[in-house]
Amino acid sequence: MCPPLAQLKGVTVDFGRGRVLDDIHLTVRPGEFWTLIGPNGAGKSTLLGLFNGLTPCRWGSVTYNGRVVTPKTAPQIRLNIAHVFQATDIDPKMPMNVYEAVLAGTYSRTGLLKKTGNREKESAERALEAVGLSRLAGRPIGHLSGGERQRMALARALAQEPEFLLLDEPTASLDWQAQREILNVIAELRRQYRLAVFLVTHDLNAVFSMAAKVAMLKGGKLLWTGAAHEAVDPELLGLLYSVPITVAACGERRVALF
Repeated sequence: MCPPLAQLKGVTVDFGRGRVLDDIHLTVRPGEFWTLIGPNGAGKSTLLGLFNGLTPCRWGSVTYNGRVVTPKTAPQIRLNIAHVFQATDIDPKMPMNVYEAVLAGTYSRTGLLKKTGNREKESAERALEAVGLSRLAGRPIGHLSGGERQRMALARALAQEPEFLLLDEPTASLDWQAQREILNVIAELRRQYRLAVFLVTHDLNAVFSMAAKVAMLKGGKLLWTGAAHEAVDPELLGLLYSVPITVAACGERRVALF
């Protein structure tokens, strides 16, 4: 078995007087595809931020490639971890085009004020091609649709040349077609770039069709972890979301119905 890429061991996180995460144990190995599901307020985004140090860890330990993630080590560790957040609105007057925004993904390695070289430019161009945005490279980023903005965010993450991709509800607020397209792009990028992926999502059927492993988080505690095909369990999902859930067959796929 491959050595761990990232590990959370006994991690507990408090914000103010409230406990957000409690005794979290989780291991991600190179190339694995994990999804994290659970109700709103469960602590999913907080857990995601542990891997790259955005969430401070006071109890327990977080390691990446054997190095403990601390405020001192996190900046160097983040060079290998790309983080993509939910789609947000962009001012249509923003004076930046798609290529420039993707090229910014290389700044973590070159530095903001240093001139980008051929390697960085080629990395940005490959990333744009990988997500299908090469034809829009010169378009102002404020003129993109929601789905196009998320493709751009993925391209910017790829330009960083990471080995671990963190995705925080990347299909939120997108229409059905855009959601499917983004998820297909993520699956293809993982194969093409051999990335480890940790995806936070509310799309249960994406979990079942894409991921290899699933973590279920409720009230700051890991309720269950295991193989994705075993997660398609109506009693387990009903316990996670506190609502009745039915699992139905759709051709060769199994889907969750609320």
